[in-house]
Amino acid sequence: LEPDLRQVASAVAGILAKCGAVQPSPDLFAIRRGAVGQGLRDVAEALGADPETAFSRMLAEIQRRRHALLREHALRVDGEIEEKAAVLFASGALSGALAAGKGRDLVAREPSAEDARRLEADAAGAFRGTLLWRKSKPELLQDMDSAIQVPGWGNIWTQPIINRVDMLATGVRTMVGVKVYGQSLDQIRDVAQEVTEVLRGVKGAVDVFPDQITGKPYVEVWIDREKAARYGISVGDIQDTIEVALGGRTLTTTVEGRQRFPVRVRYARDFREDEELLRRTLVSTGMPAGAMGGGGTGGMDGGMGGPPAAPSAAVPLQVPLSDVAEVRVVEGPAVIKSENGLLRAYVQLNVRGRDVVSFVEDAQRAVAGKVQFPEGSYLEWTGQFEHQVRAKKTLTVVIPLVLLLIVVILYLTYSDFSDLALMMLAVPGAVAGGVIFQAIFGFNFSVAVWVGYIACFGMATETGIIMLVYLREAVHLYGGLEKIDSLDRLREIVIEGAVHRLRPKLLTEGTTIIGLAPMLWATGTGAEIISPMAAPVLGGILMADEVVDVFIPVLFYWVRARRWRKVHPEAAAPAAA
Repeated sequence: LEPDLRQVASAVAGILAKCGAVQPSPDLFAIRRGAVGQGLRDVAEALGADPETAFSRMLAEIQRRRHALLREHALRVDGEIEEKAAVLFASGALSGALAAGKGRDLVAREPSAEDARRLEADAAGAFRGTLLWRKSKPELLQDMDSAIQVPGWGNIWTQPIINRVDMLATGVRTMVGVKVYGQSLDQIRDVAQEVTEVLRGVKGAVDVFPDQITGKPYVEVWIDREKAARYGISVGDIQDTIEVALGGRTLTTTVEGRQRFPVRVRYARDFREDEELLRRTLVSTGMPAGAMGGGGTGGMDGGMGGPPAAPSAAVPLQVPLSDVAEVRVVEGPAVIKSENGLLRAYVQLNVRGRDVVSFVEDAQRAVAGKVQFPEGSYLEWTGQFEHQVRAKKTLTVVIPLVLLLIVVILYLTYSDFSDLALMMLAVPGAVAGGVIFQAIFGFNFSVAVWVGYIACFGMATETGIIMLVYLREAVHLYGGLEKIDSLDRLREIVIEGAVHRLRPKLLTEGTTIIGLAPMLWATGTGAEIISPMAAPVLGGILMADEVVDVFIPVLFYWVRARRWRKVHPEAAAPAAA
């Protein structure tokens, strides 16, 4: 675009020169800068910035203006589409609903024009309230939960990768899953429904739904053995007839080259598409037609002197299936799941607005207090919280070991329990600061938060060590306690060591704070891990800073003053007197 812009600008400059508005000059499009501006520009270009010309400035301004116009146009069109889409959607939805109702004879009367306008206005308002592109993520999920409800379906709102990871790791697609074990499908279905109702009342529970265990129609055929015996039909004959009629039976296999195709016999769909047609399916009795009725008639005729009826040996007797069996459609299981030799169903849910582990603890108490489990039925809890529970158990061992290792290393380095205690005083302050920051920013306890506390302990101990090093070095620089002649002089030396340490400490903590502070407001990928981890570290540094700068020098002076009195008993006696 810049070459085109050069041509247009040159043409405009020529027109202006002819009119006398400007003086023709080779420097007409030169950028005039001051000495400071030119120097800064030279440095920027030396560091890799693109050279700046009047035409590049014009192009940047044109692109900025073009973007602003496009944005303004898009917003205007968006508003027009929103207004028209709401009306068109409402009108189409009502027309479709009215047509469907007429087709099923559900419309009592035709709506008037006033009714149609009122219904369209209400539907359009509802449509505008559910526009997805104007919703934040929590609002969108809440609206979708209430709007997208399909009978027999359970909604969960997750993402493809985490969905797959959760399925592989825990067997459920949500953050929390409750496994319901029992002896029968009806038993685990009832228990799962009760657990679902209880969990929906626990704070933080969303997307709660049980497995749809039942709800699939099955055709059941109950053979009446007494009726079948009257006709001389065996149970196997009836089962064979049902198999051929519904499922089909392979009679032979055709071979065509290297391919084989089974030849199956099966009733046409028009004779098996509902239970009424199935009741009319004919079952062969294995006896000639008219044998039962003919035998009775022959007896009567014989008694009257007439000739007996001749039985038919060619055509077997066939009776409808309904004469020898009961055919009905029942509700059965859509899927049967088992685990550890027991039937199993899931209750799945997600957690929002609170810590997953604390939610599970509250949910377990609520379920234990409100749900009565039949004999042989029990629950197991699974989901993402299991990872956090395992990590928490590991951290309960790792954190004390870390603190113990720090204590051992410091004692081996300085061989002084008093100084060791002073160094470790920064840890409680760091914990307090981390808790305060965690509460201010509203982060729940998680593995990331615990890792942040571990880093917080290490950095707090580091700052305490640096302070003790400077204080000990200050006392050593003046010959130790033996060469210090008074407590006032000791106080001056401690203050000097603390002040001398202040600048490197502030520089170290300043770089750490500057590096970690942006993590608290991170919004990109991984922000859900980085932000909770940074909060306790920053809070711990700021609070430990006060402990280290104020309390440790004072306590160090008290400890050294007590030792100085032991070293100089002659000076301590008059002071005591």
